[in-house]
Amino acid sequence: MAKLTKFETLKKDFLDSLTAERYELLEKLSDYSSCISDFIFRHTDQLEYIFNSLDQPLLGKEKLLKEAEDILQIQNTDIFCQKLTFFKMKHFSRIVAKDIYKKNDLLDLTEEYSYLADVSFEVCYRKALEKTKKRFGTPIDQETGKEAEGCVIALGKLGGLDLNYYSDVDVIYLYSNEGKTDKGITNREFFGELFRTVTMLMTKRNIEGRAWIVDLDLRPEGSKGFIAYSLPAVEFYYWSHGRTWERHMLIKARHCAGSKNVSDEFLKIIKPFVYRKHAGMEVFEEIVEMKKLIEEEARKKIKGEWDVKRGDGGIREVEFVIQILQLMYGGKFPDIQERRTIKALEKLILHNLIDQEAGRLLKEGYYFLRRLEHIIQIKNCVQTQTFFVKDAKEYAQKLGFSSEEEFFKKLQFYKNKIKDLFTGLSPDIDVKLTGLQRFILTKHYEDEAVDYLKSIGFKDPKWALKMFKDIFFSKIYIELSENSKEVLFEFIPILEKKLKEFPDREDFLLNFRKMMVDGGMLWVFVSALEQNPNLVEFMLNIAKFSDYISDLISKDRELLDWAFGIEEVPEKREDFEKELSIISEKKDFIDRLKRLKKIVEVLVSLRYLSKIHRENPEERLVEINTALSNLADYILDSLYRHFDGKEFAIYSLGKLGSREMNVGSDLDLIFVFKDEQSKNRLLKIPQNIVKALTSYSGEGILYNIDLRLRPFGKGGELSPSLSFYKNYFEREARVWERLAWTKARFITGDPEVKEQMDGLIEDFLFGKPVDREFINEAVDMRFRLEGLVRETPEEIDIKLGKGGITDIEFLIQIYTLKSGERITSILQGVELFKKNLIDDYIFLREVEARLRMIKGIGLSKIYRNSPFLYRISHSFGIEPDNLWDTLIKTKKEIREIFLREMKILREG
Repeated sequence: MAKLTKFETLKKDFLDSLTAERYELLEKLSDYSSCISDFIFRHTDQLEYIFNSLDQPLLGKEKLLKEAEDILQIQNTDIFCQKLTFFKMKHFSRIVAKDIYKKNDLLDLTEEYSYLADVSFEVCYRKALEKTKKRFGTPIDQETGKEAEGCVIALGKLGGLDLNYYSDVDVIYLYSNEGKTDKGITNREFFGELFRTVTMLMTKRNIEGRAWIVDLDLRPEGSKGFIAYSLPAVEFYYWSHGRTWERHMLIKARHCAGSKNVSDEFLKIIKPFVYRKHAGMEVFEEIVEMKKLIEEEARKKIKGEWDVKRGDGGIREVEFVIQILQLMYGGKFPDIQERRTIKALEKLILHNLIDQEAGRLLKEGYYFLRRLEHIIQIKNCVQTQTFFVKDAKEYAQKLGFSSEEEFFKKLQFYKNKIKDLFTGLSPDIDVKLTGLQRFILTKHYEDEAVDYLKSIGFKDPKWALKMFKDIFFSKIYIELSENSKEVLFEFIPILEKKLKEFPDREDFLLNFRKMMVDGGMLWVFVSALEQNPNLVEFMLNIAKFSDYISDLISKDRELLDWAFGIEEVPEKREDFEKELSIISEKKDFIDRLKRLKKIVEVLVSLRYLSKIHRENPEERLVEINTALSNLADYILDSLYRHFDGKEFAIYSLGKLGSREMNVGSDLDLIFVFKDEQSKNRLLKIPQNIVKALTSYSGEGILYNIDLRLRPFGKGGELSPSLSFYKNYFEREARVWERLAWTKARFITGDPEVKEQMDGLIEDFLFGKPVDREFINEAVDMRFRLEGLVRETPEEIDIKLGKGGITDIEFLIQIYTLKSGERITSILQGVELFKKNLIDDYIFLREVEARLRMIKGIGLSKIYRNSPFLYRISHSFGIEPDNLWDTLIKTKKEIREIFLREMKILREG
């Protein structure tokens, strides 16, 4: 009577009106389910409907749909959701009543309940389609020109027509193809809105509760994925990196609602993915891994509780045994490609893939546990599978056992039998594995893996193992296809060998991990392992050689889309315009320029690295210098225009002036105004340009600026006028400034200012002779620069040190001044004036370029015991000692030529 207290208190007349049979039905329903009791309390007329339905046939999907179609006439969303929930509870109560009175087989009842969910999705889909079309128009398939359609695919127990009485419903939302509506909305937006509406209608709380709990986590990319996918997109996803668990999951995929044509096309796409033509032995390694995860989850016990689904000997272990055998042999025996668990089991028995006795025990155990699960779930109408020992007496009674002891005996019997059969599914793998492979495969033997990594040469093998865990236990690895995982697993010994042979293995592994996991490149790498060995080596070289590129790609996954387009590297203004137009305009303009800079730097660096073992070093050096110089020119011109620049010009000295920009190069900028009036009015524009160039944001920085070469260095004003420069060049400029200004090059700005400034520069450079005094002062300045870096036998500076790049620059700049011809490029000057230095110059510039690519900053110092030396030598294909000796020899040759030439110039 306690179960009917609510009725006794508030609806006694209703109770008094009931016949004994109807009263018994109400009492049983209230005993089994609080939510059904509440439903009948709100709608007492439904008890009569349930009672009259007990001996009636199950309705089936068509009759349920016909009844539900009346809900479609409701326009108000709240009332629609209320009526849908009422419809669900009405038939849920009917199905549970039939189960209590054993009127139908469990499988027939779960099928009916699954159809109830299908019909709910169908009416929600139709209502959402109607609303979305009114708002966005009709979606058009871009390939066929016909209306694009969507569908709901049922998965899990809903897909297998085995839906639990109180469970969420697992689905995937799909649509036929991309395109746009007749109102210009993309199909992705259209179907995204449609299916968000479907989910809302299915799940919105109302005075009746809520109809269903919808789970979309089984869609591609899980909770991070789109709410809906087109068929081409989902086909690419599964075939490029579909996972074993997704093959498991898709065994139960079934049309639920929406367009059956779209569903049928989807099922056609996934069938060969799920059921491979061969016996499926290749899945065994995955089976071992997945079984261990299930076993680990089952071990998470709380005293007095047991998980009917996930625990030892639970429902999941029955399903796992059946589905693994389906995956292994479904391609060979098409009739075992069955969604329903028990029907699949029966077919496996028929094919002798499970023996008769084992099959009988699995079937009986499955029925027993599913009934127990239902009793647990509907009692308080919550999504749970937790068995509480304290409630065992109640479970025993509802399952028809004469005593609690008999119930426990049967429960333990089935748990043990199921566990034995699950544990017995452990194939032997006759493969010789390395210590690392064994750990990755089993998740055990960690100490052995640590010892193995130590033997390879890692100073901190636990750290190295963590790097491998980050890769092989990552979500992106789990998302790889079956075959891709196998390919990557087989690559491990090769990677181990490469790490063992590379002294700077820690940075190599760190960069590899960052690129593969943080940068999302693992699937690209695996694809290369299967199809393109050269690309594999190229990607490994990036990890070995450049922390900078590895880090950029790992932090900015969008750069991945650009990283392999090295045959189409943006190099000219029109290229930069095109790439900038693709970058989202939602970003601030300066941030868009920063993104452009990152893209171009990555691409030109990758192209350079792809050519490091080829002949013609001059060509690859000029390529990277030209592209990065053009990029800086474009960015400065864009900023000039962005800030409405006028009546002034921007010049550059240094590397940008000579068009020899490299990774990490700063900008030596000169701003010059037309006159003092212009400067006073427009002074903020150069200041804004400098601020834009040097300010940090989420996209990083554009460039560091070096203003030391402007008049009076850092203490001078930012943007003097033409008259100032005229006076400065005539009266104040020092000898070394004439050398520096040989690289002066107009970048952007007022043409009139350019014309006058070019004249001033010409007069400054060539108006005075290059005499003995000038040469002496130049040499003295060179020695002072050399003294700043303080080289030692174990440390050299390839730029400012004795015999470094600066020796050649000073020499060429002097010859440029003597020639009377404006040549800003040092490389061009070397080719014109001192061809005997060309190989030495290019060699040092290449070492400098590779040194800068390691960290992405302006480095020129090299230490003999630095790992950088090894990485650079590796890129040249020589030993570190050989590279060091070559550097010493080259610098010595350059210094001898420099001193000899200076003597000739001084005396000439």
